[in-house]
Amino acid sequence: MIRVLFIGDVCGKPGRRAVRDLLPEIKAKEKIDVVITNIENSAHGRGATVETVNELMYYGVDFMTAGNHIWRRPDFHDLLSGDFPIIRGLNYPDDLPGKGFGEIDLGKKGKLLVITVIGYGFMNERTISEPFRRMEQLMKQINPDDYAGILTEMHAESTSEKVSFGLYFDGKVSAVLGTHTHIPTADERLLPSHSAYITDVGMVGPLDSSLWVKKEIVFQQNMYPYSPRYEIEEEGPVRFDAVVIEIDGPTSAKSIKRINKTL
Repeated sequence: MIRVLFIGDVCGKPGRRAVRDLLPEIKAKEKIDVVITNIENSAHGRGATVETVNELMYYGVDFMTAGNHIWRRPDFHDLLSGDFPIIRGLNYPDDLPGKGFGEIDLGKKGKLLVITVIGYGFMNERTISEPFRRMEQLMKQINPDDYAGILTEMHAESTSEKVSFGLYFDGKVSAVLGTHTHIPTADERLLPSHSAYITDVGMVGPLDSSLWVKKEIVFQQNMYPYSPRYEIEEEGPVRFDAVVIEIDGPTSAKSIKRINKTL
């Protein structure tokens, strides 16, 4: 059995501080074997830097995923070079830096395979390929029995695309976890063939914001034909969204539980 803590998208300094303050207690209480999080918004809400990644690793994050915003800062060259435990979307072109899957060696508990795919609907990503077929291609190239668990992150805008992706790969992977919208959903469950699923894990970032953006900026964006440059909300309460998954095999899970806290 592998107990995974998957933390929602970490947003800027407020998100990093929340990880620092909450992670040790959660790891101990939940008897966590490995901590994974999405870091594409960790540097002031846009992209990631070597500094922010090293900070999160210092706080206890073991492995990281990167969605469509990872390319916003030049550090992506270093972060995806292979020296950091970070993967990018599987369905980006192969000639881009990094790869879409990675292994975590948990010693006697075996290896956990982590995969990230980028959704197709409403993402405005010109370079991605259709995620279902790209995922199937990878599954044909691996032997699931080589792994104690297979965890897949579906980084997507469309809830229907995430749900259908989860149902399609139910019984083929241990878990399908949605990210990107930053809003935690209350549909965590075991699918009919026992893969764990949630449409969106949520985020770690400022509570009284829109995604992570200062609310006044978003008010103006909605009410007028222009808006100021996005800035992260640095003040006020911070929310921490995550899930704990008990993985009992490469194609199934025993349980999935949400963790939603406010600091």
